[in-house]
Amino acid sequence: MRTAIKKPLKYIFSVIILLFVILFFQSCVSSFGYVEEEVFTSPEGSNTIVIKYDFVCRPDVFKKGWLWDKKIWSYPKGGFMETVHFGVEWLSENQIRLDYDDLNDEYDEQYIITIPD
Repeated sequence: MRTAIKKPLKYIFSVIILLFVILFFQSCVSSFGYVEEEVFTSPEGSNTIVIKYDFVCRPDVFKKGWLWDKKIWSYPKGGFMETVHFGVEWLSENQIRLDYDDLNDEYDEQYIITIPD
């Protein structure tokens, strides 16, 4: 009788440990290679994007997913010598304007990014 109870408990504990390992791995991998991230939600709440900055402040834009974030855009140029942040303006539920406003207006940049369904 006791072995009949121990066997299902053994499988339940194994599944729980496996789930914890998967969740831990997922949380570590999503931030690997990135120093900082910012999360933005669309005005109606139907889309959420994450902007992750690497070690030289190049932004990558991700669409927030349930388990993994899907990369939808990468910065096409080289990095920056100082810490910078890009501004986000929602143009619609599926489109954003990502812009960098330089203090001297010499290196201003602007990108229109469409978020896939």
